[in-house]
Amino acid sequence: MLDSFEKESKLHSRRAARARQMKLMEEAAAGLPLSDEADQYSANSSSNNLASSDNIAAGRFVIDDDGDEDEGPPSIFTDAASSNLWTSRTGQDLDMQELNFVLGTNNGDSPKKKSFTSGWASRKDHEESRKLIMMASHRLSSENNVNFSPFGIGGRDDDDDIDNNNYYQQQKHRIILPLCCLENLKFICALSLLIVALVAIIVTPSVLVNQNNTDGKVPWTPWAGKTKPLDTERFNRIKDRLLEHRISHASALEDPASPQYKALVWLVRDDERHVGLPQIDDEGSKMTGDNVDDEIAVFQRYALAVFWFQTTDVEIVEESLGRTVENLQDLAWNNADGWMTSKGLCLWYGVTCHPHHSYGVKYDEDFHVAMFNLTSNNIHGVLPNELFTAFLKMTVLDLHQNELAGTIGRELANMVELEDLFLNGNAFEGRLPDNIGDLRNLQNLNVHDNRFDGPIPESIGELEKLRELGMFNNEFSGRIPLSIRKLKGLIALYLESNQLTGNIPPVIGQLTALEDIRLRNNTLNGPIPTELGDLKQLRTLYLDTNNLSGLIPTELGNLYKLDDLQMHDNALIGKLPVELAFLNGLTTLYIDGNGLTGSFPEEFGEMHALEELYISSNELTGELPATIRGMKSLKYFRGSDNQFVGKIPTDIGKLLKLEYLMLDSNQFTGAPPTELGELKELKAVHLHDNNLSGEVPDELCDLRNSFFLSDLQADCEDDIVCECCTTCH
Repeated sequence: MLDSFEKESKLHSRRAARARQMKLMEEAAAGLPLSDEADQYSANSSSNNLASSDNIAAGRFVIDDDGDEDEGPPSIFTDAASSNLWTSRTGQDLDMQELNFVLGTNNGDSPKKKSFTSGWASRKDHEESRKLIMMASHRLSSENNVNFSPFGIGGRDDDDDIDNNNYYQQQKHRIILPLCCLENLKFICALSLLIVALVAIIVTPSVLVNQNNTDGKVPWTPWAGKTKPLDTERFNRIKDRLLEHRISHASALEDPASPQYKALVWLVRDDERHVGLPQIDDEGSKMTGDNVDDEIAVFQRYALAVFWFQTTDVEIVEESLGRTVENLQDLAWNNADGWMTSKGLCLWYGVTCHPHHSYGVKYDEDFHVAMFNLTSNNIHGVLPNELFTAFLKMTVLDLHQNELAGTIGRELANMVELEDLFLNGNAFEGRLPDNIGDLRNLQNLNVHDNRFDGPIPESIGELEKLRELGMFNNEFSGRIPLSIRKLKGLIALYLESNQLTGNIPPVIGQLTALEDIRLRNNTLNGPIPTELGDLKQLRTLYLDTNNLSGLIPTELGNLYKLDDLQMHDNALIGKLPVELAFLNGLTTLYIDGNGLTGSFPEEFGEMHALEELYISSNELTGELPATIRGMKSLKYFRGSDNQFVGKIPTDIGKLLKLEYLMLDSNQFTGAPPTELGELKELKAVHLHDNNLSGEVPDELCDLRNSFFLSDLQADCEDDIVCECCTTCH
């Protein structure tokens, strides 16, 4: 009975001592200050040895015949090196010197005071000791089911000391800091934490922008953060099909930096739509029906993705435009609803599909695109050829008023069903594709306000369904192609503000459907073709600002529907044809800046609808006829810089809608007529540089005080008295 009691007592003592050792080593491993219990334990260790050094060195976890463990290194030390380290110190029962070693303190200091100032050697010893302790702790956890954590130690032994449990319960509220945060390294710790905080502040906003920006303010990548693996088999299968149908070139699909490669990766890996590509059983077999539609859906979705990357990826845009993008917002579309999402492309902004289930109803599917309209959407970059090769049933392509540049490839001719092409208001350059005539269904071609150059393609004449040809404000050069005669249905021909040369082709007179011809601001020469008189539907004719010469064709008097006729700034000669008076619907006649001679035709008084008459800077002579009073609608009359003589006709006072009367630089004589005071709408009157005399009538001066007249000029310095003139010459 006594032996049993002694064994139980010894067992309890050993377990209590082991628990205290565990506690001290756990404190050391955690970098905690020593507890009072450590001091007490160190002071009493010499009188409370649990075993001799011989017993300690004898073995490792050997079970005695009494059922207890032989004294040896604690179970957390499992390798020979750790065992030797422990054995060398338990001979003195973990006295003050050995405890300092385990805890990393100086031998001469109190164990409560940590020392990290004794150089690299003491730090290395401390870190090596902690490493050994922590390694042993993990092994104890795995071998003996003991849980080590910053909050305490748990094990299978229910007889652990109660004080030990209470101690570790207190540790639950302690924060274990990194090693650098101990006393002498607080500055380093604080600096490290500051750096971490700054990095978090800098990185977090950019991550949030990439993940949450859906309002189009910066280019948005909806799949940001996704790292799904790439299905290389599907990637290669779609790639082969794209090459087979010549949607893209192989070199582009093999370049990871290209918009084509990025678009294909998106389609295979990131597109949550998971549009399937139909299988082909036999190499020579062909798809029919719905399978064809499914394949085209893949091609179109891919092509739109190429367009997206081509115009929103900063590096791609910079490379294509040859300039640096200063602000990401410069590349943000005004509207990108639905783009690069799981929605069917028929719901993407600017995309309209052919009617499927019911006409005019939007539907969430991937079907044949009929219209692609991204007008005024702040799109930068160049047009990828995939836009021309993947949409074989597209009828409308409208990208006008954007920031697109680059050239237009010959692939454009693939869009054989295209009816309307609007690329105007961009910065495209180079030549129009010479095979543009393959677009046989084209009705409207508008490429004006760009930088296209070179000759107008001869194949333009193959567009026999064309109704509007808008090519103005470019740098086209050469002659107007004679093939234009084939455009029998052409209504509007806009070729102004280019560098076109040569004669106006008389064959234009064969385009009898024409209503609007604008050839102004070129370097065209030669006479005005008389054949233009055959264009009975013509309403607008702009031939000004060229080098045209010869007479004004009398055949122009046959254009009964003509509303606007401008032939100014040319080298036209001869008389004003009286046949122009037959144009009863004419509202604007600009023929100034030529070399016209003769008198002002009396028949012009029959032009009752005329609102603007510019005949200045010619060599017209004679008196202004009294029939001028018949121009009841006249608002602007510019007759300056001619050789008119005689008195200013009093009948001008009948033109009650007149706002601007410019008669300066002529040879008028006499006093200004008092009837000018009847023109209550007058805003400007120029009478200077004539031979007028007398004084400006009070009736005209009253218009300066009570009505709209704000510009009245006369030769009031020498020849005429004018108390109300704004400028005297």
